[in-house]
Amino acid sequence: MAQMRAQKSICAAAVAALLMPATVQAASLKVYPVRVVLTANEPVQTMKIQNGEAAPVRVQLRVFSWHQENGKDLFEETRDVLANPGLFEIAAGGEQIARFGLRTNLGAAEKSYRVFLEEIPDSRPSEPGKVRTLLRISIPIFASVPNAAGRLNWRTWASGPGTQTFSVVNQGTAHVQINRLAIMRADGMKLGASDLSAYLLPGASQKITVKIDAPVHPGELVKLNAVTDQGTLTDVLTNEAGPHEADHL
Repeated sequence: MAQMRAQKSICAAAVAALLMPATVQAASLKVYPVRVVLTANEPVQTMKIQNGEAAPVRVQLRVFSWHQENGKDLFEETRDVLANPGLFEIAAGGEQIARFGLRTNLGAAEKSYRVFLEEIPDSRPSEPGKVRTLLRISIPIFASVPNAAGRLNWRTWASGPGTQTFSVVNQGTAHVQINRLAIMRADGMKLGASDLSAYLLPGASQKITVKIDAPVHPGELVKLNAVTDQGTLTDVLTNEAGPHEADHL
């Protein structure tokens, strides 16, 4: 079953998946908002797409359901969320409003999707000596349910000289976006920190490796601060003996 789903899936890396809490900009396109949330009370939301080029641009919107397995993003075509219009042209310096409508029943947990905004090639000749890159932007869409929340469970071990690996699984009913990890000893001595932008969907797991300034011994307590879109989460972990004992979540 998982193999069949993987064959239908698009394992993706969007050329631009910039997830800052403002406007996403990729070359000549600006997109706002950078996260769409649909609910039973608000099943329709809009997105503004602006063209900063001195020429028109054609854009296609495609929505995929979004799953995570073994730390990888998997995408499958879906009709759960309707994007309208699906194909359009934005004049030079102009803008387009896109609408997203929820077309599925909500369950006990949040559902996750991504919309891909893809530039469609036109018949304009390329300038000599220049290669024109087509844009592809990915924006998350969440179908949220009341009282849904993420719940992270962490483990950690030394993974090599100067590195500490953390495994994390989301045991909650909503996504968590991890933006920064900071680790320290139990006495407050700082060991290292790492900035990132990692989404963890319900039921998904991931491993994150952080560079540290001093070794952490097996059995030693480590304090972890995770800055997320749900606030700063703090946990105290016991450093495990090694990946051969801690490699499965």
